[in-house]
Parts: sequence; C-alpha cells; structure tokens
Amino acid sequence: MAKALVKVFDRMTGTHRWAGWALCLAVVFLLRVGLFHASRLLEYKPYISLWFPAAGLTFAAFVVFRWRAVPVLIAAPLFNSLITAESHVWSSGLAAQIGGGVVYALVHTFAYCLLAAVVLRTIPEGEMPSLSRTINVFLVGGLVAASLAAIGGVTAICAQGALQCGDIRGLILPWLIGDYTGLLVVGPLMLCVLRKLAAVSRVPTPEALYSLDELARLHRGIGHYGAKSLLVLGAVIASLVLIAHDRGNQPLLFLVFVAIVLQLWMVHTQTVFQTLASITMFSLTLVLIVRLTGLGDIALVLQCATITLAAGSYYGVALPVLYAHNVKLRKILTYDALTGAYSRHFFVELSEQAIRTSFARSAPVSMMMMDLDCLKSINDRYGHRAGDMALAHVVDIAQTILDPGDFLGRLGGDEFCVMLPGRDNGDAMKIAERLVRAMRDSRYAFASEIPPGLSIGVVTARGDRSEDYDSLWLRADSALYVAKRQGRSRVASDMES
Repeated sequence: MAKALVKVFDRMTGTHRWAGWALCLAVVFLLRVGLFHASRLLEYKPYISLWFPAAGLTFAAFVVFRWRAVPVLIAAPLFNSLITAESHVWSSGLAAQIGGGVVYALVHTFAYCLLAAVVLRTIPEGEMPSLSRTINVFLVGGLVAASLAAIGGVTAICAQGALQCGDIRGLILPWLIGDYTGLLVVGPLMLCVLRKLAAVSRVPTPEALYSLDELARLHRGIGHYGAKSLLVLGAVIASLVLIAHDRGNQPLLFLVFVAIVLQLWMVHTQTVFQTLASITMFSLTLVLIVRLTGLGDIALVLQCATITLAAGSYYGVALPVLYAHNVKLRKILTYDALTGAYSRHFFVELSEQAIRTSFARSAPVSMMMMDLDCLKSINDRYGHRAGDMALAHVVDIAQTILDPGDFLGRLGGDEFCVMLPGRDNGDAMKIAERLVRAMRDSRYAFASEIPPGLSIGVVTARGDRSEDYDSLWLRADSALYVAKRQGRSRVASDMES
C-alpha cells in the first residue's frame, strides 16, 4: 500500500510541480501550528514562552523554500492567533485581536526570513571553508532577529489585550530568550528535515545548500549514538529530578553542564544530523522535565545552558571543516599539483633547513638539478597533456631511486631539484647515474618511440658557513648546463665542490 502511494505521488510530482510545492507548504503550515502549541510547555506568562521552536521553523522554511514559504509562514501564526482569540475572553474587540495577530505574524516572519536570507548569502557555493562565518552570522544575527520578534510580538500581544502591559520591558527579555532558544535548537535540524522533504517532493532548493552535504562526520552506528544520547539526557534528567527534590541545592545544576561536555563529545564522533537531533532532544527533555517537576523558577537559567550547548555544538561542527580546509590548503602549498613533488616554496624551505642542519653537524649535503630532455618536442608532437605525463613520469622514476631522507621538488617547467642531506659528491653522483639509467630504460605511456631522458647537475656544499640555498642552486644549475651541453641524458658535477 505504501509503495503504491509513493508511486502515485511520484507520478503527480513528475507531471505537476505544484503537487510537490503543495505538500511542502502544507507540512510547513502544520509544523508551524504544532510548534506554536508545543511552546506552551514552558510558558513564562500567558502567550509568552521561554521555548519557542516555531522561530526555528520559520528560519528553516525560508532558507529552503525562499519566498514561496512566506504566505504560509504568515498564515500559520495568524491562524493560531484567531484560535487563541476564540478560546479566550480578551478586553479588546475581535478587530483589535485580528489586527494584533496580523502585526505579530508580519513582524515574526520578517525577522526570521531576513535572518535566513542573510545566513544563506554567507554559505559559499562548493566547499565549506567559511562555515564558521555562517555560524557567527546565524548566532549573532539570530539574537538580533529574536530581539525584533520580541519587541514586535509583545507590542502586538498587548494591542490584542491579551496581556496587561504596564511594564513591556519586563516581557521583552523572556520573549527574546524563548525565541532565540527555539531558533538555535530547532532551526538547523528543521533545515535538514525540510531539505529532505524538498528532495522527496522534487522541489528545487537554493544551490548554496548543497555545500552543506560536505559536512560528513564519523558515524559509529546507531548503538554508539544511542548510548551517548542516553548519557546526555540522563545527566539532564538526573540533575533536574534531584533539584526538584532538594530545591535549595543549586550546585546540582552542574550536572546539566556535564551534559554539555558530553554533547560536545558527540559532535566530534557522530554525523551532523545526529548532532542536530541530539541538541533538539536535549532541549525537549529539559522542557518536559521542567514542566513535570514544576521547576519554572530556574527555567531561564536552564535555557541559557541550552543556548550554550547549541552554540558550542555548532562551533564544534565548524572546527573539523576548518581543519579539513587547512589540510587541503597545506597540501596545495606543499605539493606540486601536477607531479606530486614538493612545491618550489616548500622545497626551498626544506632545503635551507637541511643545509643549516648539515653545517651544524659538519655533515655533507648535496644537490641535484634535473631537467627533462626534449619536453618541447613532446608538447609539439603529442600535446601538452603528454608533456604533463612526461613530467609526472620523472617523479615516478625518482621516487623509486631516492631514499626517504632525500626530497624532490619541482622548481617550475621541466626543472626539478633534489636535496640529499648527508650525501657527499660521490654518493650524489651514483644516485644521479641511477636516475639517468632508470629514465633511459623506461618508456612513456603515450609514445614508446621517444626514449625518456634526464640531464642532471650535481654539487656538494663546501662546508663554508656563508654558503646557502641560492649559492648551491647556482652551482647546480651551472653543472646542469654542462650536462646538457655535453649531449643530454647524462650527469655532470661541479668540479670545485
């Protein structure tokens, strides 16, 4: 039966895109209405909650569905307002109640849609090196959006006559905390859920969101995730139950912060979706236990702990991305992308260090300048792709001859350089001869009729403390010129070394 329904829906969405949009927007409407009623679990005052997950849904819906979601995001809170108006006797008339509901719906939707638009612009298309910037904007911008929603919401509720608003300022902060908490604990998770809904419904989503798919994390199975979740939630439940039985023992709140430490452990060992789900479970468990145990007097403190947990978790998600980006950047700076040899900059740094170390230990150090023979002819006859393959072939051959303590760098074009720490001129000449023979005996994959050739100039440092990389390189380059002038595919040494 389920498979049949899926096939029917696939046909509808495949033929009529409106069917997918209708489903997505209907789900958003129902979720928005449901989350509004769920917020009553932690009411601070009538119609003001310290936990308002609908803020997170509004943010996520605009990120995923953009402007198409706005009418639904306005209609849902207005619908909630009308239901509330019918079930309560307020001092103002129905027109004022409806007007206040419209103002609230517009202010709430505008605040979080504006935040969503700004956050979406910070998500780079492709890779995610700037995820920390996106998180910063989400956290700081979310605070601004929650402030706007709180000010507008309190004003609208007072206009409806739902509250006696002698001290509006005393109501804005609890409203702000409730909205901000709901935004942080539900928004990112709802973003993932709505993206999945959009994919199933074949509804297009912003291209930038595909960058989030790169946020893979180590996944050790549902068993590990379940055990960690039980530890986190167990610490929360134990702390609140103990406080409920011994209300004067405030240090018991420390167990809640133990849960935050456990949550950060989960961030670095589970998938992003599991991390987001655990944040929501933490918050929901806290709200339910506070409701059941009557601990509303410490609800503000607990919501601050929830905000700390959520913010710490999001930065924890960003750190591995930043680390991976730094590793990739380090690789780009360290290795030549074409051949896999060290890049010029990194090779020079290693060489200068090797020369200093050799001088300090009174040990020899040698350098080989290598030049691939006939690269221009290869490019002219077979194209530059073949020339690239020939350059990579040099490195492949060299890696079979050189020892781990030697290092090879590409200086540019067809020029390579090898540093040989601890090798005197005789050892360096033997290695160079082996390289020339190995190249001569090999064949290019793109043309067997062209024999690979390599010319090498060899020098050894004199031990003069004034000698550095540049002077050694100039001598090696002169020796290479001698080898090429003698007919190529041969080795020449600086006789003064």
